[in-house]
Amino acid sequence: MILVLFPSVFTALPRPYNVKMDAVNTQYIMRWDWNHSMANHNITFTAQYTFSHTQSDERSYTEKCIGITEERCDFSRELDYSGSYILRVRAEGRGQMSDWYWLIFIPDEHADLDPPSHVVFVPGDAMVTVSFKEPMTEQNTPMRSVLDSMFFRLQYWEKHSPSKKQEKVFDTTEGTLFPLKPWTEYCLQVNAFSKPFNKTSPYTQQQCVRTLGHPPVWKVLLAFLGCVTLMTTVPVYRCHKKRTSLTSKHTFPSSILHNTQDPISLLLLPQEESCGATAVVAVQVEQTSQGQQQQVKGWGDVEAEQDSGSSSIQRGQGSSSQDSGIYSGEDGGKRSAGSTTT
Repeated sequence: MILVLFPSVFTALPRPYNVKMDAVNTQYIMRWDWNHSMANHNITFTAQYTFSHTQSDERSYTEKCIGITEERCDFSRELDYSGSYILRVRAEGRGQMSDWYWLIFIPDEHADLDPPSHVVFVPGDAMVTVSFKEPMTEQNTPMRSVLDSMFFRLQYWEKHSPSKKQEKVFDTTEGTLFPLKPWTEYCLQVNAFSKPFNKTSPYTQQQCVRTLGHPPVWKVLLAFLGCVTLMTTVPVYRCHKKRTSLTSKHTFPSSILHNTQDPISLLLLPQEESCGATAVVAVQVEQTSQGQQQQVKGWGDVEAEQDSGSSSIQRGQGSSSQDSGIYSGEDGGKRSAGSTTT
C-alpha cells in the first residue's frame, strides 16, 4: 500500500548495489556499495531480515541496522544456521528513501567453512603425530555443534615428491601417520569437510617436518666422506696459505725466482766442501838372483783434509818434491858405490 501511495518517495534515491553476504561458519555480514555522488547530503542505510516464508508480510521484518553510515551490517547473532531468510537494505536521507535491495540467504548452504586452526605436527620414529583445533562458531563453540557430521582430511607427501600426495581421514582433532620413512622430510596440510552439507574448507598452510629414526646407510656414508674431506682440505689450505704468506713477505733474486727448484730449498746454506791431498810415495825395487822382489820403503798413502784448498795443495806438492829428491839422492849414491866396488 505504501508503494502505491508514495511511489516518488521510494524512487528519489538510488538503491544500494553489489549487495552480497560474507558468510564463514556462523559469521554473516551483509556488504554493499552506494554511489555517493548521487546526493549532496549525508546518506544512511537501514537493513532488515525475516524468514523466507513470511517475506510478504511487512510486519514480520526485524530491523538489524538502522540509520548507519557504514556499508555493512552484521547478522551473525540473529540468524540460525539451519534457517532460511530474506535480507534487505535501502538508502535514506532528508526524508527520502531508496527501493529495497532483496537478498535470499540460507546459512547452511551459502556459508563457507573455515579450515582447522592451531595445527601442530610432532615428528616421531618413522611417524608424525597431528593435532589441531576444529573450526569454531561465532559464539566460540565447535562447528560440529551445528554440523551433524564433520571430518578432517590430512594430506601428506615427501617434500621432494609433491606430486605423490597421500590422504588420511580423521573424525577427531588428532591422529598419527604411521608408518613413514625414517629420517625423511614430509609436508602436511589438513582441511575440514561435511558431506551431508556439501561443505569443504580450504587446506591449512602446508608445514614440513622430518621424521626421526635411523638414517639410511648412504646418508651416513655421505656424512662420513664429507667429514674426511673437510679434515683433509683444511690443513692443506692452511699450509698453502702459510707458504703463500712467506713468499709474499720476502723478495728473492731473479736467479732464484726463475729457478725451477723450490725457492725455500735454495735458502738453505750449502754444506762445507772438503779438499784432499795425496802424498807421493817413493818405491825402491831390488833385484835378487832368484827373481825380482819388490821392497817398498817410505811413507804409505796419506790423505788429509785441509780447511783451505789451494794452500794445502801447494804445501802437499812441495813436500812431495823434496821427498822425491831425497829418495833420488839415496838411489844415486847407492848406484855410485856399486860402480866403485866393481
